[in-house]
Amino acid sequence: MNKITEYFQSVKKEMGKVSWPTQQELIDSTVIVVVFSIIVSLFIFGVDRVYSTVLELIFG
Repeated sequence: MNKITEYFQSVKKEMGKVSWPTQQELIDSTVIVVVFSIIVSLFIFGVDRVYSTVLELIFG
């Protein structure tokens, strides 16, 4: 039981050292991830359409 108590005490101590992002940093990071995800998905969609069209022309 003593080891469990020590563990949670050390977790609490380490969590106090964490540098948490501000709300604005979190929003900015989220926007970047969403925009990048949309760009990548559009790129993959475009490549898929090109490959599909080329294969359709080749194999009819």
